Amino acid sequence: MRNLWIEKDAEMRADAAHGANMKGRWQEDQVHFKDDFTDDTLATDKWLATVTNATIAVDHSTYAGGTALVTTDTTDNESSFLATPLAWEDDLNAVAEFRFLVTDVSGVAVFVGFSDATYETTPDMPIDYSGGTLAAAATNAVGVIVDAGDSVNGVSSIVAVGVNAGTLETAIDSGTDWADGEWHTIRVELDPDGDAVFYLDGVNFGTTMFTAVASGTKMCVIAAVCNRDAAADTVYFDKIEAWEDRES
Repeated sequence: MRNLWIEKDAEMRADAAHGANMKGRWQEDQVHFKDDFTDDTLATDKWLATVTNATIAVDHSTYAGGTALVTTDTTDNESSFLATPLAWEDDLNAVAEFRFLVTDVSGVAVFVGFSDATYETTPDMPIDYSGGTLAAAATNAVGVIVDAGDSVNGVSSIVAVGVNAGTLETAIDSGTDWADGEWHTIRVELDPDGDAVFYLDGVNFGTTMFTAVASGTKMCVIAAVCNRDAAADTVYFDKIEAWEDRES
């Protein structure tokens, strides 16, 4: 058996870029989910949408290629959720990646990652800086948040957060602020011990969050948006993707 290890990427050039460039079947040996939001409407067979203070709809008119557009109303501190079923687990090395744009960082909180529930009642975020300090409505969740209510790291700070069996983990500040109108790609990677590592635009935060969640917890991939002011704000999700190993 021979394996080809690719450290960075494979790029098709010349003739390979203008026609079929692979013979034989490409057989991916992982569970793989991806939505580029190119359908006419939000795919309800893929997504469980819980809308409280917002609308969530596929938008093709603003950005080419399609996005999921979350538009808040003027109700402060209420959250809406876009989540998959509870099909993801650290034991299977689950990974989730999100590419999105925040139009007004001072007006919203956005959490992306994994959670043990597809929505939190009240409604509330899985983890956020409600009232200025870190708090969790989820029992087990891990991800990245940018929260206008964050008085600890800063209102535009990109911060990794987690909660394990109801106990908050120490947050990890990426050291980067999210500016209005910027696209960023966030990735959360889990291992079978429940540890998590975080990436911002392909660069590791530099610190592992050990036992970020209780190992063996089935979770959803979730994007949550909460309004933080009295104005309507928008968040555009260009891509949400996840993958994990298959059960053996």
